[in-house]
Amino acid sequence: MQYLDIPDSSATSPLILVHGSWHTGSCWSAVQDHLAEAGVDSLAPTLPGHGTADRVRDVRHADYVSTVVDTLDAVSGPAVLVGHSFGGSVISCVAEQRPDRCRGLIYYSAFVPRDGERVADSLPTQFIDFLDEAAAANPERAIALPDELLRDAFANTADEHTLATIRPQLVAEPYAPIFEALSLLSFATLEIPAAYITCRDDRALPPGAFHPGQSSRLRTPELIEIEGDHECLLTAPQRLADALIEAVDRLHTHHAAISPPPQPAPRP
Repeated sequence: MQYLDIPDSSATSPLILVHGSWHTGSCWSAVQDHLAEAGVDSLAPTLPGHGTADRVRDVRHADYVSTVVDTLDAVSGPAVLVGHSFGGSVISCVAEQRPDRCRGLIYYSAFVPRDGERVADSLPTQFIDFLDEAAAANPERAIALPDELLRDAFANTADEHTLATIRPQLVAEPYAPIFEALSLLSFATLEIPAAYITCRDDRALPPGAFHPGQSSRLRTPELIEIEGDHECLLTAPQRLADALIEAVDRLHTHHAAISPPPQPAPRP
């Protein structure tokens, strides 16, 4: 297991935590508690289509992006965007729209789509077949996460008690955003430092799909590996919070390294 040295977080930027499929902003609650104990501020918006009263069928990827852009714009000063799983596609689009407001990008077992790609392009055929069949069976084209998939692939390190606490927190997932081609014309050229957190026990996708499959799409990201499954935000929140703090510290170090040294004041 990798043990992380947790730096002094008193000067870190706030984090905007973007959840993935089947989640809501409240799924970050335990992580936020640990971040707060370390002095790190965070916000965790719930994306459209993931609230109890939302119309799932009408939701589009641009709605996700608009929600996070609004959250970012409401923060005083730049923030660090964190994307879990599908949330990686969201923070990439937000960064392209607000590069000056992004202090850094942290991808946690997350997708990093290229320009013109869909998140679905990174999914195995069998998983796409499941999404198609589940959406076709629901008038709202909302997809529930099957218990066996949660147990065996997403929260595969969790015991039965933990699984029982996770299940009520999950919601049906809108179908359309997964299959939308995304416009990321300038993302590859953005000068925003990035980090990628990978989890050793992640079975949500085949081995290597997230790292190096997705992480290699970023330009020289800071890489952090931790013990845990795809649902570390729910199964190992302290460990994930520590990794996020470590990632933020590395991103701040990057900024310090590229910032020009202060110039001496002119002599009278």
